[in-house]
Amino acid sequence: MIKNISVVIAIGGIGSRLKKITGDIPKPLFPVEGIPTLTRTLIELKSYGFKKIIVTTCFKKEIFKEYLKKFTIDFDEFFIYEENEPLGECGALWEILPKLESQTLFINGDLIFSINFEKLVNFHKRINSDITLVTHPSSHPEDSDMISCPNGSFVENLFHKSRNSNEDKIQPLLGNAGISILEKSIINEFRPNKDQLKPSLFGFLVDIALKNKKRIYSYNTSEYIKDMGTPNRLRQVEKDISNNILRKKNYSNFQKALFIDRDNTLIKCDPKSYILSSRNIQFLDENINKLAKISDSFSIIAIVTNQPQISMNKLSLEQLEDINNKIIIYCRSKSLLIDTVIWCPHHPHKGFESENELLKTDCFCRKPNPGMLLELSYQRNIDLNSSLFVGDSFVDMQAANSAGCDFKNIIDL
Repeated sequence: MIKNISVVIAIGGIGSRLKKITGDIPKPLFPVEGIPTLTRTLIELKSYGFKKIIVTTCFKKEIFKEYLKKFTIDFDEFFIYEENEPLGECGALWEILPKLESQTLFINGDLIFSINFEKLVNFHKRINSDITLVTHPSSHPEDSDMISCPNGSFVENLFHKSRNSNEDKIQPLLGNAGISILEKSIINEFRPNKDQLKPSLFGFLVDIALKNKKRIYSYNTSEYIKDMGTPNRLRQVEKDISNNILRKKNYSNFQKALFIDRDNTLIKCDPKSYILSSRNIQFLDENINKLAKISDSFSIIAIVTNQPQISMNKLSLEQLEDINNKIIIYCRSKSLLIDTVIWCPHHPHKGFESENELLKTDCFCRKPNPGMLLELSYQRNIDLNSSLFVGDSFVDMQAANSAGCDFKNIIDL
């Protein structure tokens, strides 16, 4: 049971993009496969033991007030904040600040989702985060709020959806999913001034917190989170609900993973050389197509790769992120829907010019050791015995065997 965390659900928007389908029904109350989005959200929150719910409304707020009456008995505290005029996605946070606990789960009201909130909350507390953004690979990065986290979780750069994506310094992969955990101290410290009308969470609070060097982390998940705010997305959500995909992908259930080696499995890499720039990527399309054909049998797809050139100071984390993002985006365009990448930066041998001695170690994560597979298993509740590692080397096979996975060489796939 999750204690001492308030939940804010923002449902103040008009929902104009779905107006032809929803008519006069507010988007969060429109039935999707028979159940309104807002009802699904409240059922999910109740199942994880959240006790304090605050709903912020503006558009057709009287309809929401009447509808929400039946849910008040499901929680210890249930409060509806009515905006007299639209305050923006997160503008009501400063109006309800006295009611917030030390941590607040913030949820956009037009999401259909099923995620393991206990894992999310534990991540936020364990890493001592000020703001934790739930993220996932975006299918439309050019018009989405995106983040960059070169070390895998610490957010270093933001890409606002209002930007010109042609000017992006790297090709971002992870999009803001619309769910986050906020420390009350951060909300209190950064208040919008009179010129900042209708602030969005990402565009104002996350942005100003990052500029002030606060601890912002990405919680990258392959669990189901979709904005049903356009007709195409609504149809996809309806299909996914009918196929029971939401609950299957929740980390409360064991996941079946397809682990994939990177170099000479997805891209070409000459012997005793390294990929040091995204300009050097040569995709192995035949391999990617073979992997795409079997990928539907798995709920999580992850790249698992040794990258010792980091320890040699031949490659920065930012350069590695750019390379990996472009590989994943390309593979996703070929129907190989990779969710994440995990990499080992270590190397056991010392004595090289300009090396990073702190990373020169005989670690547990470097293949053929199973550390990266075990880490992913812990993070995403993966059943290793039902999972498959596809690679091109004896090292990959040893890592798979040590972790308890099946292994196939890409040549034999």
